[in-house]
Amino acid sequence: MILKSNINGKIIVAPRGLKTNLHTEHQTPGHRLPITEHSFPFALNPPYTASYTHKAPSCNFLKIATHKRVVLSFKKNKIKIMTKRILQSLIILLTVGIGFSACGTEKPTEVPKARYVKVEKINMGIDNKEIVFHGQLKEKRDVNVAFKVGGDVYEVLASEGDYVKEGQVIARVNPRDYKIKLQSASAQYKHAKGEYARYKELYKKNKLPINTLESLEAAYLSTKSAYESAQNALDDTELKAPFDGYIYRKHIDKAENVTPGKPIYSLLDVSHLEVRFSLPESKVNLASEFEKISCDIPNAKMYNMPARLLSVNEKSNGNDMFDVRLQVDNDKLNSLKPGMSVAIKIKMPAVAEPTLNVPVESVFYKNGKAYVWILNPEDSVVLSQEVKIKEFENKGYLSVMAGLRGDEYVVTAGVHSLSENQSVKKL
Repeated sequence: MILKSNINGKIIVAPRGLKTNLHTEHQTPGHRLPITEHSFPFALNPPYTASYTHKAPSCNFLKIATHKRVVLSFKKNKIKIMTKRILQSLIILLTVGIGFSACGTEKPTEVPKARYVKVEKINMGIDNKEIVFHGQLKEKRDVNVAFKVGGDVYEVLASEGDYVKEGQVIARVNPRDYKIKLQSASAQYKHAKGEYARYKELYKKNKLPINTLESLEAAYLSTKSAYESAQNALDDTELKAPFDGYIYRKHIDKAENVTPGKPIYSLLDVSHLEVRFSLPESKVNLASEFEKISCDIPNAKMYNMPARLLSVNEKSNGNDMFDVRLQVDNDKLNSLKPGMSVAIKIKMPAVAEPTLNVPVESVFYKNGKAYVWILNPEDSVVLSQEVKIKEFENKGYLSVMAGLRGDEYVVTAGVHSLSENQSVKKL
């Protein structure tokens, strides 16, 4: 609490719980005021002197210099008296100091170091060279063989990897029910056939109207058709190979119930093998002018095998590429297997149009698209550039049909460790 004295209306404050005697140089003591709050500074004007007195052992004294002397006597030992203003000032000073200290300990932002890279200028060439494509050996036909009738599988006569001849029985379903149906159809057919023959003789003697004979003839033909159908169904309980080839997959086992049309075997026709690959649209119109086609099959240790063009698909496969079929001419086809990798070497007709070639190592793929890193010479940073690849060139180069001007430098090593706008240095 802040108290007011009766001396010129001046404010006098003191520590809580102490009493004070106020004295002046012109008056005698006698003004006793109870003190319940304390704060500083004392509001005294000269020539007044205020003294707080408390008789107790172990008193400490705090002297404050003002225009006139002020003496304070306290009961408690080592009491530190601070004003709110002092506390606030200390807090502010501490906060500012800590802030400056924290600011001083912050680490400076690290600037990423420039990465050393190899670069190469885009190669300009004339498109009259031998180019290389990659494809696979394919069988002439790949057919799923199935029963025309349903039933329980009675016999499985071939396994995966077996070579079968055309007409060879490779599986059977239980023929019991089909034999019964054939017997019934045969009896009806014989009866209808006999009836029709007898009544036909009567008709010739003018003893039978024509409409009756026609009804008997229709019944005869119907039973004949049913008999032939039952005979065919019985024959179809045997599954025969439609051509010479290898069984590369078996889909059923003995005693399994099958329905008509369900695949039983997958059969490969390897009477001759084909090479299949994709040709870019930039070369598709030149297919009829290919000067020479040869194939390398490293896994079979066969190189420079002559090949001839069979067909070029008239429609793109969706990637601006056209499917091509080649016939391999070689007497040692037994060592070749469908699925082997083939390098197709094609001697292209000479054209005057220059091509842009980049090293294979400079191309990387992201989200199904091809990119290269272009070096910006002004600030030595790299920028990604989407490119459209035509095909593989000889000696490790790719031919680019779109995305480059021809005067750029591309990064040729470490393309997967770079990022957009990254600083680099040329090796």
